[in-house]
Amino acid sequence: MQICPKCKVNIRGKKECCPLCQGQLKTVEGDNNPAFPTLKRKVMSHITFLKICTFLFATVEIVFATIDIMTGRQYSFFGPLMLGFLAGWVTILTTVYLRNNILKIITWEVIVAIVVDIYIDFKTGFHGWSVEWMVPMTLIGLAIVTIITAVSLKLRLDEYIYYIIFDFAMTLGQIYFIKKGYNKLPWPVGISIMCYLILIVGVVIFRFRDLKQASEKMFNM
Repeated sequence: MQICPKCKVNIRGKKECCPLCQGQLKTVEGDNNPAFPTLKRKVMSHITFLKICTFLFATVEIVFATIDIMTGRQYSFFGPLMLGFLAGWVTILTTVYLRNNILKIITWEVIVAIVVDIYIDFKTGFHGWSVEWMVPMTLIGLAIVTIITAVSLKLRLDEYIYYIIFDFAMTLGQIYFIKKGYNKLPWPVGISIMCYLILIVGVVIFRFRDLKQASEKMFNM
């Protein structure tokens, strides 16, 4: 690279003299401004990342399923283990695709956790801990996290009221386990339903105008 000591400029190419002052140029090593830009190394795309995760997940599931079949299904932990990897894959999938919506990510991860825990409880003889304690406490925690996230991100009511309604519907769904006799300790379920009812009543009383606007937007009124 050539520079002009007088004009203090860098000169590209090979020149006999400075094009500005016609003075003598000085040659130095290196090139601070190369003629061709340096291309940045391409970062792995989200699609490629998901393909790699999906391949690894499928490989692990195939290996575990093969071992389970070849051993005559005498080891009961293979089912929950395979379900755990499925839950991990679903979590990665939802995190990548829903990375701009943290409430949707949290809701999906809670659904996956509930399904996995109920399945493990049933596969291990069903002691009832999943439907009696884990599900209602998880749904109460989901309500708290939803409100804290909405306040922290300063979301409008119409941006998170759908999640509260959906979570409340899941909470009411616990009545199914009580009626079927799977849940012999209904108090945690009752408390979780009570918490959501208080939350909804609070929204109706203190945010009625916002709730009305959200309803109009929901039903295109």
